[in-house]
This record gives sequence, C-alpha cells and structure tokens, in this order.
Amino acid sequence: MLISKKDLDPFSKLISTLTEKADDIIALNEALDSLSLEELERSKAYFSGTGKRTSFQQLRTIIIGSYTAGMMIFFLTMFQEYFFVAVIAVLFLLICFIELARPVFTLPVKPNLALAYARGKYDRIVGLIDVILIERYTEIRKNKH
Repeated sequence: MLISKKDLDPFSKLISTLTEKADDIIALNEALDSLSLEELERSKAYFSGTGKRTSFQQLRTIIIGSYTAGMMIFFLTMFQEYFFVAVIAVLFLLICFIELARPVFTLPVKPNLALAYARGKYDRIVGLIDVILIERYTEIRKNKH
C-alpha cells in the first residue's frame, strides 16, 4: 500500500485515532462511519497487514547467528595456530550458540501478550470496517439499479 507524502500525516493521525477508539465499540463505529470509502479501504489494508511477527524475528536471529557461527568456525580452522584469534573465535562462537539457544529457553510472555492485545484491537477494527464496507457497497449497487 503506497501513500503519498502529503497524505501520510493525515493517515497516521487517522490510524492513531482508530487505535485509541478501538476499545469503545460505539466510538469506533461512529469514527468509522464518518470515513470515506477510500479511507476505509486504506485503514483495512493497514490493519490487516500489520503486526510484529515473532516467528520471523526468531528465524532472523537463527539465520544471522548461523551465518556468524559458520564464519567463526571458518576463522577458527583457518587461524587455529594463533592462540589469541582462536580464543576470540571460540568465545564468539559460544556467544552465537547461546544467542541461538536463548529463544528456546526464554518465554516472551510480555511481548506476546501486548501483541495479542494489539492484534485483538486491529481485528475488531477490521471486522467493523468489513461490515461498513459491505453496507456501503450494497447501497452503491442499489443506487445504480
């Protein structure tokens, strides 16, 4: 979804307003009713596609750590006769393995709860936008015939 620079500020204000009113269904419904079709479609596209993907963050950490650990193994085998380089490579390799194992042993409860709460707000907004868009499109179709 592309937004021009002049529309970016009003769109960000619209998104923040909708997010603030997401807890009160009546206020959210009134705010959504006042929007145009284009604004509703943009808001729906934004809220449908947002959300931090924790699985991607963990996968990214694993990929970066694997690459770095592979490079450290390469440097360790290449410079193993130099004690200082070997010690630094082994320490860095241990740090990489600890970093790779950390997501397995830590439970990101607090970020996941915040994500679930925000995702619930976004789903509520998207659901109401769907209902309003269906009503408006049926009105447009009735007016054409």
